[in-house]
Amino acid sequence: MSWLAVAKKDFSDAIRSRLMLAVAVIFVAFTGGGIALGSAFGIESGAVVVLILQVLLSGMSIFIPLIAIGIAYQSIAGERQSGSLKLLLSLPNSRLDVVVGKFLGRLGVLGVAVVIGFVSMLLATAITFDGDVQADVILTFMLAVLLLTIVFVSIAVSVSAFSESTFSAAIGGFGLFVVFQFAWGGLVFLLRYVANGFETPSFGSQPPEWAQVLVVVNPMTGWQQATAWLLRRVSEQETTQEAADAFYLEPWFGFVVLAFWIVVPLVVGYLRFESVDL
Repeated sequence: MSWLAVAKKDFSDAIRSRLMLAVAVIFVAFTGGGIALGSAFGIESGAVVVLILQVLLSGMSIFIPLIAIGIAYQSIAGERQSGSLKLLLSLPNSRLDVVVGKFLGRLGVLGVAVVIGFVSMLLATAITFDGDVQADVILTFMLAVLLLTIVFVSIAVSVSAFSESTFSAAIGGFGLFVVFQFAWGGLVFLLRYVANGFETPSFGSQPPEWAQVLVVVNPMTGWQQATAWLLRRVSEQETTQEAADAFYLEPWFGFVVLAFWIVVPLVVGYLRFESVDL
């Protein structure tokens, strides 16, 4: 299991560089610090947790992708640029071992930091509010954040496998983040404009089905759908929701989108990495 050896070394290097500690401190400040601040203002336990999770929901959609890309974009490109990749491959490691090992190693770094952050939130809630802990809500949201973490570590490692230098890997990784986070809707609208004979679609008109699908397959949209599905499972309020017009608009479809963005980038990145001459 050479991929496991690569993952362990990658994880150990991150610990020695205190990278994981730095990310964990940021998460603890977000979560445990938020609970303490809410308590100082006299907000009740349930309201504090809900408020922090609402803030985290918007904040994590930006913070997690940026941190994941920042941690993983050098994973393969950095070793390729320095020449250490040839040494790594001279050991009993295949290129598949390198891709899988780097993915798991960088995922371990960020994943452990996320878990530490949310555990600190649980502890801070229990200590501050005398055991009144909404553990199911907090742990469910932690699962949602871990899903987003896996997606963007996969994307970043794939981009790194494509790139010959850390500069091009950084441009590719952060460029994709900008597209997913800010430009995706505009690109879909541009495609609608072209498909409409280079005429602006009528204001308020129903987008064609293919445009709706393109909007949904954005990993950020998929994450929002999946998170909504997860949080609804632990919500204290039972709500009846009408069935969506199409299956891809259902919240559960978000998990399909996330699975796509976890598996496909790694496969494509590996195939590209396997074919290049180092």
